Amino acid sequence: MALDEIKLKILVVDEQGSYYLRTLVDLLNDGGFNVDFSSDPEITYRKLKNSVRPVDLLIIDLGCIQDTDGFVFLKVLKEQEFCRGLKIIITTNSLLDPRLSSAQRELGIYAFFNKARSFEELFYIVADIVPPGGQDLRKSRRVPVRFLVSYVVNEKAQFYYASNLSHGGIFIRKSHADPVGTTVQLSFNLPGNSATLEAKAKVVRVLRYPMNVSSVRYETFPPGNGLVFSEMSEDHRSILREFVDREEARIFGSRSHWVEAEGEGTAEFKGASRY
Repeated sequence: MALDEIKLKILVVDEQGSYYLRTLVDLLNDGGFNVDFSSDPEITYRKLKNSVRPVDLLIIDLGCIQDTDGFVFLKVLKEQEFCRGLKIIITTNSLLDPRLSSAQRELGIYAFFNKARSFEELFYIVADIVPPGGQDLRKSRRVPVRFLVSYVVNEKAQFYYASNLSHGGIFIRKSHADPVGTTVQLSFNLPGNSATLEAKAKVVRVLRYPMNVSSVRYETFPPGNGLVFSEMSEDHRSILREFVDREEARIFGSRSHWVEAEGEGTAEFKGASRY
């Protein structure tokens, strides 16, 4: 993911001064998004209306909006011209208002996200809904993972943790990253599978960070190497695809139905994901 190419605008609405608000805003800013925040319905409305360019995504916990019916608030927003293309993620740590589910297409709700889940997964969902640099992530969608990988360069084997995985590549957490072009022999076991997968891979991306970054930022964007698989047996690719597809379904849910419809030009809403 080319973090420096992400310039889409996000407005986060959550409890004023809360850890969740501060952490999410910092994380999205670290990810390269243009992020603003609010904790008040009037300020939220004003920021959406007065934004120099339309806000692409609203991430909102309706429970933090005091003395305001959240469902009615969203209906009012979607009636405004400046919110016609606005995409919405509802974050919550309580039961959802059933009116939101019945009107999710009308309101442009793309996901319901349980705040007990990790910030890392929320970031992946955000990047899926508003793809970095307008990219189509369906061909390179990554899922967050954590498992040990045998990493062999010049016949020297070391073990590192994988951070994310896709059909075509893997990101390895590594404090001293290898340069782009390095050829690596990898072997690893996917969670829930006893088969040891082997692949030849090539470093295509290097990510380094200064010292003393936040733990959330480190977990979401750790330093290390992004690699593409250059050689892997078909049997091992099949096991890999099955695992990634299963994790996609768990993390992204029915988001894929919306994306497929958009790709066909119909923009038919098949239901927001509940995470």
